[in-house]
Amino acid sequence: MSIRKRRPLPINRRLYSLVMRLAVPFLLLRLLWRSRRHSGYRSQLWHRLGLYGRHRASRSNERVWIHAVSVGETLAIAPLLERLLTDRPGLTVLVTSTTPTGAEQVQQKFAGRVESCWAPFDTPGAVKRFLEHWHPALGALVETEIWPNLLACAAARGVPMVLLNARLSERSASGYGRVAGLTRQTLGHLAAVAAQTESDASRLRALGAADEAVIVTGSLKFALDRSALREANEWERLQFGPSALDRPVWLAASTHTGEEELVLEAFARLKAEHGNALLMLAPRHPDRVPGILGMPAMRRYQVVCHSVFQPGAGAIHGEGEGAASISLTLEDDVLVVDTLGRLGALTGCADAVFVGGSLIPHGGHNPLEAAAWCLPIITGPHTFNFASIYRDLFEANAAMEVDAETLSAALLDCLGQQADTQQVAAMGERAGAYQSAQEGVVERQWALLAAQLP
Repeated sequence: MSIRKRRPLPINRRLYSLVMRLAVPFLLLRLLWRSRRHSGYRSQLWHRLGLYGRHRASRSNERVWIHAVSVGETLAIAPLLERLLTDRPGLTVLVTSTTPTGAEQVQQKFAGRVESCWAPFDTPGAVKRFLEHWHPALGALVETEIWPNLLACAAARGVPMVLLNARLSERSASGYGRVAGLTRQTLGHLAAVAAQTESDASRLRALGAADEAVIVTGSLKFALDRSALREANEWERLQFGPSALDRPVWLAASTHTGEEELVLEAFARLKAEHGNALLMLAPRHPDRVPGILGMPAMRRYQVVCHSVFQPGAGAIHGEGEGAASISLTLEDDVLVVDTLGRLGALTGCADAVFVGGSLIPHGGHNPLEAAAWCLPIITGPHTFNFASIYRDLFEANAAMEVDAETLSAALLDCLGQQADTQQVAAMGERAGAYQSAQEGVVERQWALLAAQLP
């Protein structure tokens, strides 16, 4: 592995800080622009600058701060947070987010049990004000949150920082290698790193993390509570009504711009063979739903949004306010998932799953919820964000890789009239066996975190 093919840029933290300060107005404008679709982006903007007005946080010497950027990181870290709240009830826990959807997940899962706030921009002033306000005794970042000023300022205040569920793709490592001096200094501040794979660990060590600080623990995204998923799935099926899912059901999960057209094209092929087939379409960012509903290819179908079955429980667009008396009918062709935090449960309603972010060069998304339900998994070629997981699934013949031209054929191989149902079921069983074999990751990451707790 080579992460320094090009000459490193001579960027130190002072120059980086100048760039970040100059970027602040543009970052604020970007948040305001994004707030057109989700008002949460403009909520308490001053907190992003480390400004808290008259509010004063309690000066606890036992506050543990965990930063989980958005929904995926929050869901991944949830089992570890539950362990922290249960085993160390005397600690105060602060969870910061970067996106409003992430903040909503914190409230949904931990309301009243943790403090919550926006993470500050990575300028020296904002970070210092944040640390002076909250006084954390320990900080934990999740996955790829490597911020030079944050880690340097925490080190200056004697606040140990750990990186949980750490992953670093070869592409990201190459980018960090372009600013090798700054990266080495930054990673050197980490007291402990829980790397998902040996490849992640090797890249982090090569970029500057201390050898003794890095431990391979596996990914928290393996840590699925199957009992809770089954219970949530039963609730979903109750909302849909009897017999609503007695037909071929295909889930296209975490899709991005440019993928929905291909999904709808493949679904049309499936509908030609099974006129009663159902597509569950779950875009990665629910704020894109209005645009998806307006796509010309959607006009041929009867479409219903998932929020109508979730009164007051996470609806993004408000369609479900106060109503849960409707059922999913056999005339409904497409169920658009415009809610948050329900995808794991809904996956159990499907017969096959396409995991998005992979037909475009985004890097793919986590396939393990589909694996936990023992379902055949279809993915595009761009899976570098979860490279080791997909490699293992491919080697176990538990997933299929497709491109834009072969997606339809793969779908028909799974759900078409000529599909080999025994072979498809065996593929799903192999995926389930792979997910089950990875258990124990929560214990390993908890041991690393517990060693640093006050």
